[in-house]
Amino acid sequence: MASAAVESRRDQFLATVVTNSPICREHFRLVLSLPVFPVAAPGQFVQVACRDLDEPAEVVEIDCSPGRPIALSGDELLSPTAMLRRPFSLAGRRDLPEGGVELEIIHRVVGVGTDWLSRLRIGDRVGILGPLGNRFALPRADQTALLVGGGVGIPPMIYLASQLAGQRAVAFAGAVTRDLLALTLTDDARVEEFARHGVETIISTDDGSLGFGGYVTQALERWLDDAKMNPGDAVIYTCGPELMMKRVAAIAGGREIECQVAVERAMACGMGTCQSCCIKVRKPDPSKPPLPGSDWCYRLACTDGPVFHGRELLW
Repeated sequence: MASAAVESRRDQFLATVVTNSPICREHFRLVLSLPVFPVAAPGQFVQVACRDLDEPAEVVEIDCSPGRPIALSGDELLSPTAMLRRPFSLAGRRDLPEGGVELEIIHRVVGVGTDWLSRLRIGDRVGILGPLGNRFALPRADQTALLVGGGVGIPPMIYLASQLAGQRAVAFAGAVTRDLLALTLTDDARVEEFARHGVETIISTDDGSLGFGGYVTQALERWLDDAKMNPGDAVIYTCGPELMMKRVAAIAGGREIECQVAVERAMACGMGTCQSCCIKVRKPDPSKPPLPGSDWCYRLACTDGPVFHGRELLW
């Protein structure tokens, strides 16, 4: 049987909802089924159309005469609608033995688009574009992978853990409070999503309601102090709130540990067209374009990233 993973560039796909179940307060695990999907890797993302694709497009002429109220019609004008696709990191990908692909996305309800996603039912159809962006570079066999995720930055860490079979890895998962931790705890106090891949997990909550009481960056620092690793012994991977990632990159830089950062930016297209996801980075050679003579330039999170080396980023 031919593999469901195809070697091709990004494309548009129509996926079917397999499950869309709540994990904790405000977070859902969405599993989408597709006949085929291009080869993907941890760190990459998809753009999801958070609206009904079956809604017919309607072209109407609106009277904008001065002094007269505008008569609006159509759901896209009369009610909030997510007109643009939303970017979501992949939390996992499974190539099924019987054929087909399942993609896993973990989303949090924060607006009209994710509210629409939370209402999806089994069998509903969802339009996606992907896979997009670059990917994490896996560690050497003799290195320890340290996966640091905060909030909705945890999903790409789950996908990365699935690719580290047999390798030493520790996951650090942070949340504001226990009921906003988008992970599944087992009866023996392990985290199912990481434990199935043999990855130890250290949980932190800002309010101390579960695990380490404090920021996930503090938990990382304490672990590094106890481990006493040499600079080349580990690679740190991180995704989450920008302040958290900035601190993780600083911790890594101070200890001369390699750090790969999956940045988060609002994206309208995900393909480098709209230029809306600019991020400031350090140039390796100031004499070369863009901006010759300057030691920095802008890159796009969607096409140059979302994964950057921590030492490159100018926060």
